[in-house]
Amino acid sequence: MGRLAIGRNVAGLPPTCDGQFLCVADARLYRAPGIAGSLDLSTSERERLFCRLHGQFGNDAPNQLEGDFAYAIWDDKTQQLTLARDHAGVRPLFYFHKPHDFFAWASHPDMIVRSGLASEDLDVEAAIKSFVFDMSDPEGTLIPGLRRLPAAHVLRISSKGLTDQHRYWKLRAVNPIKDLSHFEDCATQLRDLLDAAVSRRLPKQGQIGAHLSGGLDSTAISVLAARILGQHRRNLHTYSFVSELRADLQFIDERPYVDATLQSEPNLYNTKITPADCDDVIVDAWADRLEGFKHQEEKVLRAAHQDAVDVILSGWGGDEIVTYNGRGSYAEYLVRGRWRLLWAELKGRSAVLGTSKARIFANEVLPYFLPANLRDLLRLAAGKEPAITLDQKLKSFLRPAFRNRWRGDIRLSANTKRNRLALFHRAFTAYRLESWALQGAPHGIQYAFPLLDRELIEFAIRLPTPFFMRDGMGRAIFREAMQDVLPESVRTRRKKLAPFPCSLMRLSEQKSEYLKELSGLRHDPRLSEIFDFDAVERALDEIPDPDALKASFVAEATGGDGPSMAFALAREPIEFARFLTGRLKTETGATARSDPKGGQT
Repeated sequence: MGRLAIGRNVAGLPPTCDGQFLCVADARLYRAPGIAGSLDLSTSERERLFCRLHGQFGNDAPNQLEGDFAYAIWDDKTQQLTLARDHAGVRPLFYFHKPHDFFAWASHPDMIVRSGLASEDLDVEAAIKSFVFDMSDPEGTLIPGLRRLPAAHVLRISSKGLTDQHRYWKLRAVNPIKDLSHFEDCATQLRDLLDAAVSRRLPKQGQIGAHLSGGLDSTAISVLAARILGQHRRNLHTYSFVSELRADLQFIDERPYVDATLQSEPNLYNTKITPADCDDVIVDAWADRLEGFKHQEEKVLRAAHQDAVDVILSGWGGDEIVTYNGRGSYAEYLVRGRWRLLWAELKGRSAVLGTSKARIFANEVLPYFLPANLRDLLRLAAGKEPAITLDQKLKSFLRPAFRNRWRGDIRLSANTKRNRLALFHRAFTAYRLESWALQGAPHGIQYAFPLLDRELIEFAIRLPTPFFMRDGMGRAIFREAMQDVLPESVRTRRKKLAPFPCSLMRLSEQKSEYLKELSGLRHDPRLSEIFDFDAVERALDEIPDPDALKASFVAEATGGDGPSMAFALAREPIEFARFLTGRLKTETGATARSDPKGGQT
């Protein structure tokens, strides 16, 4: 057992020995039984705490903690190894098991791959599943045999092999709140819990950063953190995704909302992050997920490293529970016979959107009850294109043999509590947390997620549906809770803008280059088995030319309709093909180097 040092203040210490237990952990703890004060513990103190709790509670030890952690404990008496991961999956944990030979684990998968214990081969089918957001195997990776321990799970292994893997915690709606007259009181409690969640995640020393997108979640966290730090004469460094500035165009992006927050909070430093120049997809064997904004987040990390930041606060995970937007509310009212409430909300929604109640009913109620093919027929009859989800669009770029093989994302129902639980428990939430953890490690930076605080989400899941959609506005209770926190322009905004509209302009200007690259990719027989390159070419051809796109952006800047960012999806199959080409080429080269004549070298 050993450890990888991450961060400026972490020394490369040996594993901690405490009686019969040996422990190594990647952890930040916020609450623990028997400790009333600060949990700003040293590495060895944290690991002795893990050992004490393991000895007292066994497999239920992680259930006693609030924190971001992955740990391994060896019990010398029972000759048993225990691995555990935090409730949300903030800290990663991977393992590779070769029965009757060895069991290897690490918080970062490249440690296992680079050791030679696992091959660097790419599981192409797993990569395709990742491309189309099929999350049906939360334990799988892109490396055959390399597995991840899911969030909120414990794994035990002895010399006899895997003896037990179980979930120690699952979010449930216990003691649901039903009295709608408690809206203001619940908003106050929500505010207090979020305040505490942010405060717990602020280290006593060092520089702290935060995402500041201009939306409700990240802005609330940034402002609360800045106010807490300001009491100790400390500043908060924030990082915001915005479009590049161009002399010939004005892009409508998040900049005004970010600037409104900066003007109202003097304790915020800000760095604006424009799209990265390099669009190459990382092709390392251990790069596990193909996600948008990976290169932009790399720019955030470089800026944060220059600011000597150790921890970045993020609002990721809020949409699932705490700041849920109320999807399915109106359909739920219809099913449960709450027609008076439904009528009142349709009137409120009509006033907010400036459209008829009938249209709102058609758009926000009927889709929860009609089969997808019938919904598409009705849209066609109304002169509209059939609705298409992100995963459906990405599947359209694949050969027919692959299109129907993978599961799509979850479909929301006419039950908001069930929707919130499904969104929280789907694997995508933990994948993003894990991706940022892996990306931040080389910079010595960790991420923290106050909106995934366990006490906070266990309260928020109890809240009734009308608290999330009220007077036609989604995220109602969070807006109420943040009255003295958010600038009004942010608190009352109805929808969020695309972070990088300039990327669509860049894509239009580079369309000929993408088409040329596509022509070259067609000659690769392995890729031709996977991709429907004709569909990819059609999508690229549909991207408006620069002059037409400029006209759309000008119209948007003067109050008209802007261009659809859906055109930007046309480059996704090209980037995925680059990834596959690079990885398969790496495998071929490695095979040739190690076995040039089919024999042992």
